[in-house]
Amino acid sequence: MSHPHQSFLDEFAIAIKKLSPGVPDQVREQAMKLHAELVANLDATEEQIHDALVTVGKAEFAYRRAYNELVGHAGADELKSMVLDHVEPGVKAKLEQYLQNGVLLDELVKSDLFEHEFTAEERYQVQDGILDAVEHVQERGPKMMQEKKSDFDALVATWKGEQEKMANKLVELQALADTDKKGKDEILDRVKTFEEGWSVVERDPELNEIEKEIEYWKGTVEGE
Repeated sequence: MSHPHQSFLDEFAIAIKKLSPGVPDQVREQAMKLHAELVANLDATEEQIHDALVTVGKAEFAYRRAYNELVGHAGADELKSMVLDHVEPGVKAKLEQYLQNGVLLDELVKSDLFEHEFTAEERYQVQDGILDAVEHVQERGPKMMQEKKSDFDALVATWKGEQEKMANKLVELQALADTDKKGKDEILDRVKTFEEGWSVVERDPELNEIEKEIEYWKGTVEGE
């Protein structure tokens, strides 16, 4: 008999496979244990599965953000160099014209300038080069993490601190529900949305977004 919420459990299994290379083994083991328990429990609810995803997401957060930052920074120059080697000389010269002025490669590709100043064939060369380079950098990521372990550990500590700040701000936001009766339901809904962001399959909550939400509701209360 299949599980009543098999699709959610399948999503959970995929998320476990995609956990960041920077995540410790104990986090992976915890995720697999939670998944196995839910699979075995045919009475498990969607809420229980969601809560498990949030638990794993919170445990993964600092390691994933640290890994992405480390590999992103360390691989940026390598990626640019590989793309320049990938394209034809004329396209390379064109790219260098902008990159030498401080424009980042990813910013250039997303800009209207890229659309207007590069032909379709030139854009294809650049985008194809980026795909190849990204794949190469991602393959090197785990090794890069080991080579720069002290940097990685420092980034993990930084992101854990950021995560703690966000958790404290969410407590502060939730407390505002008691001071703003009109906005209580909306405030609690926003808290729930931010909390759901911890889920390993959702977009991360961001500190500045929570702070803006607190500032908004404080202004609402003061304006009454």
